[in-house]
Amino acid sequence: MSIKKIAMKFALAVAVMGVGVASASATTIDTTPYWNGSNTLSSFGGGSSTSTYGETFSAPGGALTDFTFYVNTFGQSIAATAQVYAWSGAFNGHGPATGSALFSQAVTLNSSSLQAYTFNTGGLALNAGSSYVALITVTNTNQAGNAVWGFLSSNPGVANDGNVVWFNNNGNISLLTSSTWDGPWINGSLAWTADFAAVPEPASLALLGVGLAGLCASRRKKKPAQA
Repeated sequence: MSIKKIAMKFALAVAVMGVGVASASATTIDTTPYWNGSNTLSSFGGGSSTSTYGETFSAPGGALTDFTFYVNTFGQSIAATAQVYAWSGAFNGHGPATGSALFSQAVTLNSSSLQAYTFNTGGLALNAGSSYVALITVTNTNQAGNAVWGFLSSNPGVANDGNVVWFNNNGNISLLTSSTWDGPWINGSLAWTADFAAVPEPASLALLGVGLAGLCASRRKKKPAQA
């Protein structure tokens, strides 16, 4: 059977089933339009600085492909880890994060201005409507501190965005899921973005699979018998 005929039969099968490829729409959480580009929250890093800053959010559907924070280390290097966890309690609560890290990537922060640090998650499937936290935490406190984060002093009310949270965990990542966090005590958000890719709905994929299976069966029936 020709490719053209196969394509036509597949399109007919989909039409008969009355289904297209439904998908969760691509979505971006973005607080930066409400940020003046200079307002900051401090301090972050080693020594007496806060070890962990993050932003809570509700998954809008689709797969998280990347997220971005804005940090200025004033020319000092800070070894840290960017992560995503499920979040317990309210957006503006004190957590803690829960379960194992859903995403984790080591990073060295070093900038002389409010630089965008973007982390590609590879398409992280999250449960629509569930609460999560994206964060950066230092790996130890024996390093430079006093870095600052891009910050909005009031919550902009962006859909699916939550609240800035932080934790003085002294570089101990294990405490992120075992202890109550220190912040927030303000109703604000970090300057950040999170991109979610559209993905086909499972029901649609299943129906399309049935259509493909039917095509294969039809093609087998028309295959001439071997001598």
